[in-house]
Amino acid sequence: MTGSLQVKNDMFYMVINTKNPAGKRKQKWIPTGLSTKGNKRKAEQQLNALLTEYTNAGYVEPSKILFCDFISDWVEMSKPKLQATTLMNYVHMLGKHIYPYFQASGLQLKGVTPDSIQRYYSAKIAEGLSPNTVIKHHGIIRSALQYAVKSRLIKENPCNFVDRPKRKKYVGEFYNADEIKQLLEVSKGTPIEVPIFIAAYFGLRRSEVLGLRWSAIDTSNKVLTVCHKVVRAIEDGRLVNIATDDLKTESSYRVLPLDERLQEFFTTVKRRQKWNMQVCGNSYNTEYLDYVCVNDMGDLINPDHVTGLFVKIIKRHSLKRIRFHDLRHSCASLLLSLGYSMKEIQEWLGHSNYQTTANLYSHVDPRNKKEMIRGLSNALGG
Repeated sequence: MTGSLQVKNDMFYMVINTKNPAGKRKQKWIPTGLSTKGNKRKAEQQLNALLTEYTNAGYVEPSKILFCDFISDWVEMSKPKLQATTLMNYVHMLGKHIYPYFQASGLQLKGVTPDSIQRYYSAKIAEGLSPNTVIKHHGIIRSALQYAVKSRLIKENPCNFVDRPKRKKYVGEFYNADEIKQLLEVSKGTPIEVPIFIAAYFGLRRSEVLGLRWSAIDTSNKVLTVCHKVVRAIEDGRLVNIATDDLKTESSYRVLPLDERLQEFFTTVKRRQKWNMQVCGNSYNTEYLDYVCVNDMGDLINPDHVTGLFVKIIKRHSLKRIRFHDLRHSCASLLLSLGYSMKEIQEWLGHSNYQTTANLYSHVDPRNKKEMIRGLSNALGG
């Protein structure tokens, strides 16, 4: 059995996770009667007392909890705090890798050691997972164990004494200006012509591209606002599209300019959608009238469909193989080649910090290196 504090209507609630004799998880919300302001310590004391009471009443002792079950319960408790895509990734990593591995070992929470965690990382890398992927597993395991420390189920976090895999620097494929032009040409008339165009010009994330709405495009002031996204996530056990204003970071909310060509493009897209609506009549889906990226029947374009069809278009026309997300990188590298600074590109892409931008694109900025060697040559009298 595990428990946590959750907030609802500015009040603390104790959430208790137990299992019935059949092994089915059961969650119970219990009010503390305490407001969130200045009462966290009191609420934690209530939770610890309640956990002790439940344990003495015959529930599974915390010391006997299987590690795999504890992590699973922690992910379940964390749902209200996680973005939909993050939760989907957690569920995938837990179900496919973390839970089966530790379930097979029968490892209990109290028996988790740095060595048992280190062996897991080594096993996953041996299976072929990249170090960067295993680092994500490390994040889940460490956070779950940190919660166990806060709940006084274990004394210290074993992950603090583990050597996590070394992150490999991502070096993606980029398109230059000519390659982008070719892609835009061959994608005309395809179901994802509009998403490709927007991603290439603005460097938006896939979720931001599909979340672009007509109400966010201001033709009078010639700007568009990035403030909405569409993602694929698991909801009630089903994979669905979820539209939300909750972007990745605060920096993701940004305003980008439009020129005459872009205004003309969006005008054409809008006109085409109105035509499709007239032709389809009652069969046209009017739920997404405010969205730019819809299909001929008015349905929101599926994020996975964009990724899959993009690969097919690239292959069909024998273009250099890149991912849809690499259009974002291509946009950034093109801006670099045009002389814009890393700081300007950081703001354009909506990165939360400068270091992210610098790490991704420093190796594709030949302009600065040319200036540096020219300066050295002049200084040395070459």
